[in-house]
Amino acid sequence: MNRFSIIFSLLILISIDSIGQESNGRVNSLVAAENFFSAFTKRNGSKAAFLKVSDDESIIFRPDPVKVKNFYGRGTMDGPGELSWVPVYAKISQSGDWGFTTGPYSFLSGPNAEPSYGQYLSVWKTDFKGVWKLALNLNISHQKALIEPELNFTDPKNIKFYEQNSLARLRQRQEIITTTDRLFSNTLMKDQALAHDVFMAEDARFLFPGEEPIIGKARINNFVGKNQISIESEPLRADRAQGSDLAYSYGIAYITRNKIITKYHYVRIWESQEEHKWNVILEIYTPASN
Repeated sequence: MNRFSIIFSLLILISIDSIGQESNGRVNSLVAAENFFSAFTKRNGSKAAFLKVSDDESIIFRPDPVKVKNFYGRGTMDGPGELSWVPVYAKISQSGDWGFTTGPYSFLSGPNAEPSYGQYLSVWKTDFKGVWKLALNLNISHQKALIEPELNFTDPKNIKFYEQNSLARLRQRQEIITTTDRLFSNTLMKDQALAHDVFMAEDARFLFPGEEPIIGKARINNFVGKNQISIESEPLRADRAQGSDLAYSYGIAYITRNKIITKYHYVRIWESQEEHKWNVILEIYTPASN
């Protein structure tokens, strides 16, 4: 068993033995919640697991965004097979109420079947009791990874923030993310290299169907340019942590590749970095229905 598998097994054992999945203000509680979710899925199936960790607003992409309780509440049943995944990259807001994890998944449809592979993204928020609840989940598929991922779990640099709970202020804060996403989208249409340079973090991650995670602004630009990918995106929704350091936006994207236009959904994870500038630290595209 390699080092990565050993660490994963230890994290699973720790999370299964946890009493509840409450935030402790540190990223380890978020990773434990994700590992609990994965372990619960293996034992009880996807339907029971998603309903276990979701609330009324939780969204999954199947392939279009739908609330978990609506999707599984209309008679959707688990199919055959075993799904498992492990977080390798996670961050939590300084407010301790918002975070995300991403990492590889594998799916085995039957005892004699070849496994399929990919990457998932989960965004989590705490409920009024401080328990982690899934806010958003989606994934992409790709071939078996050739490179073992490195673990990167990041606690906030500090926990000082000004809590703002008024409905008007919360809407204004979300609108800032939507406006920033719209600026990014408009720049993408004119100059993709410039858009990435201005709006992406140096260590940003790019998750695209059929590809292992592409990490780093320069590698992302190289991949997009080499494959002659053209992206047009339109933001639909945004959400922001109370700590004002992390946020996400999602929407529709039309990607032209080899003169073929394909419709996608995208999710962008934003982080407030130097001088309070919002940068994309993770971007994922997943195919949409026609």
